[in-house]
Amino acid sequence: MWAIFKGRGGAFVASGCVLLAAGGFVAYGLGLLAGPDRHMTRYHAVFSSTNGLDDGADVDLGGVTVGRVRSITLNPETAVVDVLFAVQDDLKLPVDTAVAIAAPTIGGDNALQILPGKSTKTLTAGATILDARPLLSLEQQISNYIFGAGKL
Repeated sequence: MWAIFKGRGGAFVASGCVLLAAGGFVAYGLGLLAGPDRHMTRYHAVFSSTNGLDDGADVDLGGVTVGRVRSITLNPETAVVDVLFAVQDDLKLPVDTAVAIAAPTIGGDNALQILPGKSTKTLTAGATILDARPLLSLEQQISNYIFGAGKL
């Protein structure tokens, strides 16, 4: 009698372990579905040109990477480029924030640089930043330096 119960008891324990492991995998999968943006706030920026910026580029603030560019799309009606980017949730951007495309180093890939403003009001999630500065070509930068009295 005990041998039958022992065999069924072992099957119940083994089945319980398999179900527990399956539940763990389901919970892990649901966490992955939330994606890397689950602790990020998304914003938009409107550019006349995003030359040199790619999907997945870093979003930097003060030399620190705080997010990623999620998508770059052209609005065919207005002929402007919409850049969707995500930054860390704990970063509260003032409403007068500007963004620019720039390379943090001479040989580095271009990144979206956040230039925070001074306002005490903050942007809401999903807000659009209109003060967006496209990447200046090397020729433009040299011209600005020469004709701008040494100011870049």
